[in-house]
Amino acid sequence: MSSKFILGNISHLPTRWQSWLVRGQSGIILMASFYLIVGLGPLGLLLLTYLVQLTAFHEATEVAIHITKTNDLRIWSWQLLLLANIFWMDPILAKYSPATLERLKEPICLMTYLSLLVWFLFSIKDVSNCLTKYCHFAMTHILILFTTFQASLILATLQYGMVWYIFGMSIITINDIAAYMCGFFCGSRSLIVLSPKKTVEGFLGGGLLTLVLGPCYGYFLMQFPWLLCPTSGLTVIDCDPETNPLFSGSLPPFILHCAAISLFASFFGPTAGFLCSGFKRACNRKNFGSLIPGHGGVLDRCDCMFLMASASYIYLKHFVYIT
Repeated sequence: MSSKFILGNISHLPTRWQSWLVRGQSGIILMASFYLIVGLGPLGLLLLTYLVQLTAFHEATEVAIHITKTNDLRIWSWQLLLLANIFWMDPILAKYSPATLERLKEPICLMTYLSLLVWFLFSIKDVSNCLTKYCHFAMTHILILFTTFQASLILATLQYGMVWYIFGMSIITINDIAAYMCGFFCGSRSLIVLSPKKTVEGFLGGGLLTLVLGPCYGYFLMQFPWLLCPTSGLTVIDCDPETNPLFSGSLPPFILHCAAISLFASFFGPTAGFLCSGFKRACNRKNFGSLIPGHGGVLDRCDCMFLMASASYIYLKHFVYIT
């Protein structure tokens, strides 16, 4: 662990503090990278979303294959992922896709899915392998719903302005950091058996800090008008946010919406992490990967973000931009 800390030798410190420093170092690098990507506009967030989705799917699929011993279904899984991305194609990409594809997308996807079903059935050469094959079948579908479907929802929020994507993904990160810090320094009572390191103190302390910091962070984002303007394709539409009632007034409604989203992140956002922790324990794995020192893999870092993606989209559609 100490060899992964780039600012000096920390091998003399207790393992607990080595982990804390390495995790903090990785967190700072990740946050800095995220805001650099934000500077690229909708294109940056689009590419980031697909990169996270594909990497998370790869990590979880490899764990599933290791457990079920279904190496012959690896290509099948990626074909199903590709099909799901076509079916839930991002509105930005849809603008640049052939009109024929958009018109015939559903029948093409249906026929392709049926072909994949036939492929799967013929992959079963021995009935004694049915259970492991069907476990792989079920896990692949669950992973696609967890990653691809929810990634498509967060991308759909870009049409309302990049600020909603940034706030949703950032506030769940703030909650994770706050919960970790509160748990590290004050935690003593385990919260849930699926994730023994998560504590009651961390959950409650992180939740309260998120509720306080959420509206403050929302106010900070309002200082960048180009984040508040809607997008069309890969372009941010020029606008004057001060003429939008959502961002004007002594207490802009946007701040209240940030508080509501923060409330969800505080008390329901961590459930995705518990879900993934249970899956890892069922597979006797500590992490999905090792790409991010102190955190594990991409899915270990972003598990709660996928659930937050769905929540952000649904909240915007039904409580902010009601049609």
